[in-house]
Amino acid sequence: MHARASKANCDNGRESRSQGSGSRGARTVDHLKEPEVCDVESRKDVAMLNFKELHKLNAKLKALCHVQKELIANLEAQAILKNEDRESMMCVNDWQDNLLMFWKDHINNSYDHPKRSWHEPEGLEGPEGFQPEDEGKLGEVALTKSYENLMLELTEMSAELILYNEEARETSLQELAISVRAGWKAAFILRHGSAVPLQTTLSPADRMEFTFVEWLFARSLARHRQARDPSLWGPVPSVKVLKVQKIESRTFLQRYMQRRGELLEQRAGQSCEALRDIRTMIGKSLQNRRSIEEVCHCPDSGVNLNEVLLFHGSPSAKINGILANGFDPRYAGEGTGAMFGQGTYFAHNASKCFRYGDDDAAETGGLRQTVLLVRALLGAPYYQDYMSPDQRMPPANSDSVVVLTRAEGGCVDHREYVLYEGASCLPVYLIDFEHLPACGCLMCGW
Repeated sequence: MHARASKANCDNGRESRSQGSGSRGARTVDHLKEPEVCDVESRKDVAMLNFKELHKLNAKLKALCHVQKELIANLEAQAILKNEDRESMMCVNDWQDNLLMFWKDHINNSYDHPKRSWHEPEGLEGPEGFQPEDEGKLGEVALTKSYENLMLELTEMSAELILYNEEARETSLQELAISVRAGWKAAFILRHGSAVPLQTTLSPADRMEFTFVEWLFARSLARHRQARDPSLWGPVPSVKVLKVQKIESRTFLQRYMQRRGELLEQRAGQSCEALRDIRTMIGKSLQNRRSIEEVCHCPDSGVNLNEVLLFHGSPSAKINGILANGFDPRYAGEGTGAMFGQGTYFAHNASKCFRYGDDDAAETGGLRQTVLLVRALLGAPYYQDYMSPDQRMPPANSDSVVVLTRAEGGCVDHREYVLYEGASCLPVYLIDFEHLPACGCLMCGW
């Protein structure tokens, strides 16, 4: 309506001016002014329409955000209920295990000492001519029947126990899948800077995030060479995750987003070649393990920049410095050497980071350590199979260095990832864990 009214006003003005003009020059001036007035009105109308459309779109986005929050809350509530059901099933399983052990002990004792443990039921009378010396035979017959009945009951209980165990395992796997999916979402979503604290803050990870990080940490553990005799391989580490803290920093996030934007401009909107993952397991004892992708990709939003989750190990003092100021490749190699130049080193095997962390035993006697889980922006990787201690930047047309394993024709046992830009690393989680008494890894086997 507003647009039509404006058009009508312009037409009326044009007619009145054409009728009232007495000279050609006046008509020419009026003719030059008319489009300018109409264009201004039209632009206002278009701007008003665009504003209304944006307002409607914003309302739809708010409604969608509300629905997503409700869905996440619903999933969390379902996970809590499934966890309670799983705990109840585990209690039932424990009770059945104890009952089975009791009946087994009872049956063995009755079978080994029939005369001592047999008690004649009340009202049982022997046949005509029954003699006291036949009491033992009668007891053995009754005991055999009792033993058969108990074995039948024991078989039924064992079948029920297997069924309960399968249900508990299925429930546990479903809960793990929900937590892993939610953890992935929390790890790969980059929040808006205004929603993140300016200074670095640590907050306890929620239950789903903890489950996801614990799963990612455990599945990445691998065998490593022993320190005393490098020709021998130690077992897979046996560790327990104690605490997971979420790392938030507006400064780190803005640096990372700026670096990400630079890569997008350099690539002109083109995706990088997908990262080549390892599928070669080192060590005969690992051949029975399921082949999995050892590099954990963050989901891409249109353009693949090879953003992955990797682990980084350092002593506690250096980790505190990283949390305060971020990663600084200029300090690479202090105390540990720099086989591949002045960069920041990462691994997709958390166990590879153990040797670079603290090695002091806790008061309880077990070794406690800390590692960082970071989001790394690898971009276009350069696959390197040789050492380069003097390197200061990645080779031309590449953004990072991926050191290949001996199984891939390289020079290390487990892949290493080297970044020469501190802004290409975004700390996500801080993981505290301890080595269990049975652990015989490269740290505990010294």
